[in-house]
Amino acid sequence: MKILVTGGAGFIGSAVIRYLIQSTEHHVVNVDALTYAGNLESLTEVEGSDRYAFEQADIGDVSRMVAILITTNRML
Repeated sequence: MKILVTGGAGFIGSAVIRYLIQSTEHHVVNVDALTYAGNLESLTEVEGSDRYAFEQADIGDVSRMVAILITTNRML
């Protein structure tokens, strides 16, 4: 299964992503704008996984989100 996590560099999102990569076989795409609450250091444990991808984007940017979904579908 492919899972899109928005705000994945935040406290809760990063915990969800670490769990998914470490405890399941799911593929995870993390979309985060990296504003004040985003911290990619909380994802260093999973950044090398071939089942994890990070995209820096604002979820309000519709054209960027469509591009991410298309690319992710081909990538993972």
